[in-house]
Amino acid sequence: MKRTGIIRIVYAGLMAALFFFAVQPIAARAQAFDESKIRGYDYTGFYGQLGAAVGEVHARGDSDDASGGFTITGGYRMLPWLSIEGNFTYLGNDDDEYFAFTGGPKFYPLGAFKVEAVPHFIQPYGLIGLGGGQFETDPRRGRPDVHDKGSFVARFIVGSDFWVTDHFGLFVEGGGHAASQDHVDGAGIFTLGGQYRF
Repeated sequence: MKRTGIIRIVYAGLMAALFFFAVQPIAARAQAFDESKIRGYDYTGFYGQLGAAVGEVHARGDSDDASGGFTITGGYRMLPWLSIEGNFTYLGNDDDEYFAFTGGPKFYPLGAFKVEAVPHFIQPYGLIGLGGGQFETDPRRGRPDVHDKGSFVARFIVGSDFWVTDHFGLFVEGGGHAASQDHVDGAGIFTLGGQYRF
C-alpha cells in the first residue's frame, strides 16, 4: 500500500476519534442513553447517517489494498422491525476507487420479537441493498480489463444502532458489496459513524 493510502486511513481514523470526542459533552448534557427518553423501536420517520469507512476492493488476480472512504445513508423507519433506505458508498486509495448507490430493506430482529432483555437504544440489524456501482483501477497496474467498469451491486451488511439521545445516535456495521462484473468480486467494508432521526 502506498503512502497516500496509509494517510487516508489515518485521516479517517482521526476524523472518527474527533467525532467521538465531540459527542461526549453533547451526550452528557442531553442525558445520554436514558431509555425512558429514547423512543427506541417505537420511532417511525426519516433518518440520516454519515460514516467513515475502511475496506478493500477485490479485483480478481490482483493484490487487495486497504481503502478509506465514507458512506451517506437516508432512510425511513416504517415499523419497529423494518426500514427502507438508500445508501452511497465510496472507497478509494492510490490505485483503486469504488462507489455504489444501493437501496433496500433494513431488518431489526429484536424489534420484531419484542426482546426486553436488550435496552431499546441498542438496535442490531441486517440489510440487503441492490443497485449499481463503478470500479476504477489504474490501468498501469496491468489490469486494463477492470479499468472503469460499471456493475450491478448487492450490498449485505450487519450492524447495530446505538441511540445516545432520542434524535442522535451512533452506528457500526460491516459486510460486503458483491459485484456482477467478471473481473471484480466486489468490496469488503467496515463503517463507523453518526446518525440523526427527525
